[in-house]
Amino acid sequence: RDLYYDLKRYNTIGYFRQFMSSIVKFPTSCAMCTTGDLGPILHGDALMGWKHRASVAPGLASVPIGDLPFPFAHVDVASENIAPASGACPNWTAGETSRVTTSSRKLDVTGFFIVACRHGFIWACSDVRTPGEQLVYPVKLLKAAVQRIGVPEEAVTFVYDVACKLGNKVTSKLAVPVFHAYGHESKCRLNNSIRVVSGTGITDGEICERIFSFLRPFGRILKEMRIDRRTRLVSHIINMYHLRLNPDAWIKSRQKLLEKKDQLVIQHVNEINRLQPRHGIHQYRLLLRKAKKLALEMNQLRSLNGNQYSIATLRDTTSEAYSRLDRHVSRRFPIPVQLLVIEVYILSIRSTEERRRVNAEQSSLMTKTESVCDFPEYFSESSSSFSGVSDSEDE
Repeated sequence: RDLYYDLKRYNTIGYFRQFMSSIVKFPTSCAMCTTGDLGPILHGDALMGWKHRASVAPGLASVPIGDLPFPFAHVDVASENIAPASGACPNWTAGETSRVTTSSRKLDVTGFFIVACRHGFIWACSDVRTPGEQLVYPVKLLKAAVQRIGVPEEAVTFVYDVACKLGNKVTSKLAVPVFHAYGHESKCRLNNSIRVVSGTGITDGEICERIFSFLRPFGRILKEMRIDRRTRLVSHIINMYHLRLNPDAWIKSRQKLLEKKDQLVIQHVNEINRLQPRHGIHQYRLLLRKAKKLALEMNQLRSLNGNQYSIATLRDTTSEAYSRLDRHVSRRFPIPVQLLVIEVYILSIRSTEERRRVNAEQSSLMTKTESVCDFPEYFSESSSSFSGVSDSEDE
C-alpha cells in the first residue's frame, strides 16, 4: 500500500507512460480507412460511465488546448448550443439541451464521447462536460475526425444513435445503428436505419459499444484522478487499445460473415424453389419486379400503421398484414414466395456492397507499409485475443 502511494505521489507511473510513449510507435491512423470513392463509415457514441468528480483538485487547470494528446479534440460547448432537428424522434434523451440531474452538479465530466471508424480505430474523442450527451459533441468531433482522415464530410457515412436529431447540422450521410433503430419510430427507421442506407454493406453500426466494453472498466480510477493526468491516461489507454487492433483478423471476420450471408441466400433460393415451381427466367424477372413493388407497399403500410411487421407475421395467411398486402400482389406468386425474393434481393445488394468495401479495405491494408509497433514481442497476437471484431456481428 505504501509503495503504491509513493508511486502515485511522485507520478512515477505517469513518467513510465511517457517513457512508453517515447519508445513505442503508437498508430495515429487506421490502415483500412483509405477506401477511395466509397468513403469511410464513422460511428459516434458517448460512454456515460466515464465521470470525474469536480471536488478532485478543483483549482487545477485542464490540459491546454494546444497540448491535447491524440486522439483528443477540443469541443467548445459554451460557444454553440445545437438544438435537435425538427421532426426527430422524441423518445430519446440524448441530444437534449435541458437535461440536468442532481448528481451531475457534483461532476465536471459526465461522460466520454468518441468517433471511431467501423474497424474500431478512434479518430477523435472528448470529455462530456455538459449535464447530458448534447449534439455539439458528435457535430464537432465528426468534423475533427474527417479532418484527420483527410476526406470531405460529404463523403462520410456517420452512424449515431440519434442521427435523426442531427438533421442538416452535418453534411455527411446519416444512419442509425441496427440495435438502436428499434427504439425509433417506424418512419425514422425507414429513412435512417443503417439497413436502408446505401453503401453501408452489412455494417451493424455498433462498433462503439464493442470499444466501450474495453474502456468501461477504467472508469473507476479515472473518476478520482487529477484532470490533467486523467486526460493523458485516457490517451494512453486508447493508444494501447489501438495496438490491440488486428486488421488481418478484421478482414477475415468480414469474409467469414460474407460466407454466412451467401449461405443464407442459397437457403432462401432453395426455399423459393420448393414453394414455387420454376417458370423460367422471364417469370423470375417478373417475380423480382413484383417483389420490388411489394417492398414499396410494405414500407407504405409500415409508415401509415406505425408497426414494424416481421417476416413471420407477413407469412401468416391469417394475419391482418397478410390480407392487406394480398391486395397488391398477383395470385400467381404467393406472398411467402415474394417475401423470400425480397430477402434474397436485399441480401444480395448488401453483400455486394460489403464485398466491394472489404476488397478496398484489404487493398488499403496491403499498401500501408508503416509499422504499428516496434516491439511485437510485447504486443503480439498471442498476448491478447482482442481484435476489435466479433464473429457474432450482425447475426
